[in-house]
Amino acid sequence: MLGVLLVLHGSKIKEWQDVAIQYANLLRKYFDLVEYGFIEFNQPSITEAAKNLVAKGADTIVVVPLLFAAGTHFKRDIPKQLEEIKGVKIIIADPIGIDKRVAEILKERVEESLRSSGGQ
Repeated sequence: MLGVLLVLHGSKIKEWQDVAIQYANLLRKYFDLVEYGFIEFNQPSITEAAKNLVAKGADTIVVVPLLFAAGTHFKRDIPKQLEEIKGVKIIIADPIGIDKRVAEILKERVEESLRSSGGQ
């Protein structure tokens, strides 16, 4: 069974948890098993979230980093936190990278900001 693990950086600010919950809920429309984990600061950790997926029957886990580029967290920290997960296939998806769909969202944020501030 496929499990999807969303990975977020994490923060001392509570809203990061809310973002994780909302993205996990959105993905549950497409996949039965979805968990989220944080690289640092918040809980659950990536390791704990992966263990939860295994406990729910996942034999393959696709790790989806909510990161824009492949930095140290992507190349070192995420794989390190998954080292102790045994007996399942783990696939780490690429970071979001450059994508026209993201540019459209950024454009919308600019326009919304201008409207709400009374500019243009």
